[in-house]
This record gives sequence, C-alpha cells and structure tokens, in this order.
Amino acid sequence: MSDDKSPNNSEREGGSSDKPGFFGNAFNSGRDRAREAEKTAAEIGEAIPGAGEGVWEEDEESVSGDVSAYVRSLEAGRDPWHPRQTAHGALDVMQGFLGPHLSNFQATADRQRKVNEDPKSTSGMASSTVKSSTEEEDFREAAKIRDEDQPQMSEEMQRKLNRAQYQTEGALLVASGMVGHAVGVALDPAREKAYVVTDEANLYSISLTSHVKRKFVTTGSLGSPGGVALDGKGNAYVTDNRGNRLVRVDLANGNTEEVATGVQAYGVKLNESGKTAYVTGLDGKLFAVDVEKKDAKKLIVDKLGPSTSGAALDGNGKAYTGNWNHVGDLWEVDLLADPPTKRSVATLSRQSGDIALDGAGTAYVSDHWGDVLYKVDLATGAQHVAVKATGSFSALGVALDSSNGVLYVSTWEGQLWRFSLRVLQSPELIEITTGV
Repeated sequence: MSDDKSPNNSEREGGSSDKPGFFGNAFNSGRDRAREAEKTAAEIGEAIPGAGEGVWEEDEESVSGDVSAYVRSLEAGRDPWHPRQTAHGALDVMQGFLGPHLSNFQATADRQRKVNEDPKSTSGMASSTVKSSTEEEDFREAAKIRDEDQPQMSEEMQRKLNRAQYQTEGALLVASGMVGHAVGVALDPAREKAYVVTDEANLYSISLTSHVKRKFVTTGSLGSPGGVALDGKGNAYVTDNRGNRLVRVDLANGNTEEVATGVQAYGVKLNESGKTAYVTGLDGKLFAVDVEKKDAKKLIVDKLGPSTSGAALDGNGKAYTGNWNHVGDLWEVDLLADPPTKRSVATLSRQSGDIALDGAGTAYVSDHWGDVLYKVDLATGAQHVAVKATGSFSALGVALDSSNGVLYVSTWEGQLWRFSLRVLQSPELIEITTGV
C-alpha cells in the first residue's frame, strides 16, 4: 500500500513536489506569498471605484450600474494634463507592473526550488559558478595593462612637445600666490623647474609643466632677497641686499651658507662653469665672486648708477646691468678687458629691473613701475614695449629658457609668467590680463 502522506506520491498545487530540499520551504513560502499578494492586488482593484473594466452609457440616469465605468467616463472628459483626483490611475500602475512582477516572482521561486531539489543541478550550478569566477579572474589578470605595456615617450620627444606648446602659447600664467614680491627667477630647464625668490625671504620651486608650486624650507633666513641664480650642481645663490651678502642654498637639504659679505647685493648671474657669480650692488658696483672660496670677491666696475639691479651675461665676456628704481643707462661691461670697461648701450626711457638676452641682439627688460616688459635693440638702443597688461603687471625678475624658446617673468604681485620668445621677437604686442 502506498502512504498518501508519502512525499513521493503527493502533489502540491501547480504540480510541484512537496520535497523541501535544503531551501525548499523558503522557495515554497516565497512563491505562496507572491501568489497571495497578486490575488489581493486583484481584489483591491475590483473593489475600488475607477479600477473596473465596465463601459458607462452616457444616457444612464443614475450610478446604478458599474461605478468604475462611471468614474472612468468622468475622467475621460477631463484635460489629460490635469492631475487625476481618483485612485484608479495608481491602481492601473499596480496591476500593470506589480501583477506581472509577482507572477514572475512565483515562477522564479518554483525554478529555484526545483534546482535546489536536484543535487546534480545544484552541484553543476555551483561548479559552473566557481569555474566562471576563476575564468573571470584569469581574464582580468590577462587583461591588465602593466607599466611595461604602457605607451612610452622618450624624454627628448617630451621636451620637443613641451617646446612646441610653449612657443605657441604666447603668454601663460604659470604660478601665483607667492608670499611677498617675486623679485627674482632662475631656471633649471633640464629638470623643468623655476626657482623664485620673494623679498620676504621665501624661495619657491615651481614645475614648468604641472605648475605645482612648493615653498622651499631652508635652515637659515635668506634675509631680503633681490635675485637668484643656479650653478647646475644642485645649489641656488640668493642675494640679501639688507644683509650685504650672497648666500648659497643646497637644494637637496636646504642648508644655507654665506659665500660673500660686504656687498649690497641685489642682482646675480653665474657664468657657464657655475664657479663665478656676478653680483650687482645697490651702490652702483659690479662684483665677481669666486663661489668655491670663502668671501673671495673682486670689484669689476663701479659708478653704474643708484639702485643697480639686474645682471645679464651674454656668454662672450660681456655683462649688462640696469637700475631698478631709477631711469638711467643700460650698461654693457667688458669683462675680458684689462681693466674691465663699461659703456652705455642706451639711455633708457623706463625703469630697468632685470635683464635677459635672447642671443639675437635684443635685451628684454622689466619695468615694475610702468607695469610692462620692454625690449631694447643692443645695436641701436631702440626701445619698444613687448608686454603690457590689464591689471597689475609689475615685472621684476627675468630669465630666458633658450632651449625651449620662452621667457619667464616674476612680478611684484607674486606671479610667474611665461612668454613665447617667438612672439616677443615679432612686432606684435602681447596684452595680458593679470587678475590682480
């Protein structure tokens, strides 16, 4: 005889087995609850006016027929853009979305229960899942782009691209917000950095590519800087005009050391070997300082005028100086003559803070009083404004990056600007807006 309660012989509604398996009760319960919810939704829809499917005849005199049909007839005459006052719209959504959704839930619950009751199916599903997971991890590992797979660009190609970009930009604000007046700038093109000093004893390093600005920490105070130069050996030389000295800064650790004293130092440039610093004094003197020896300085020339400031070297034995607080002469000093001599290249019509030479016979001179950068023809003395600004542009430090064909200018307002030498050499006037 068979037992009516045997799980092998009895069938539940819907033709499914009573065998619960590991999660059979959970699946059966979920299916049954979904079915009950669907049934309840249908009953609610039938009981609430406006949810029925009847048709209302306009000549009926009373609401004795299908109430839902009557409500729908009222709604049909309303402006479709006006919000409805009855609930049947929401019920339509419930029946149109939730009903099928609950039916799908029942079917899914049945399928999951059957899979659970079949050990082979369950085992296969788990095995398939593990296999799929392992294959996915293998695929992800194989698809990874490693550093050695990344597209590579040589340093030389990167420099060429930077040069092309710099030369076509015309004018660009590289950095701002430096504390104090940015009185001097020096360049390290090989490392694509600029070093800027301010008159509040701050030294900044600035990336010429990312424009990231970092305040340099030194072990000793820089006093009241006027200029900065690099020797190409990891050292910066900073003038301290109030302290009457030249200071060396080790860029690796920030250590400072006095190189020369007794000089009202303002402007500074180093020769190509990095062994001799040419320093201008605010008292109208030009000194040569042997930076490899302690306090080894030599007076080159004097009587260059009050507030002698910027110094520039042409690489052929000549130096040029200006006067940052007075209108005076642009001086050329022959360093190879014995004794050294000076001559006036031009009687300037403007102030002259710092000077850079383009190697093609033109000097670029900053005028922080007139808010311009101007150029002087060294052969004729002719002077023309090259850059002027809307806003303040009190140009102070000037440095040329000849390898990339650009000129950098630091300003009283604590900014660093970059200008295309190609544009500067043209007759065009560069006009900028500084934002200050």
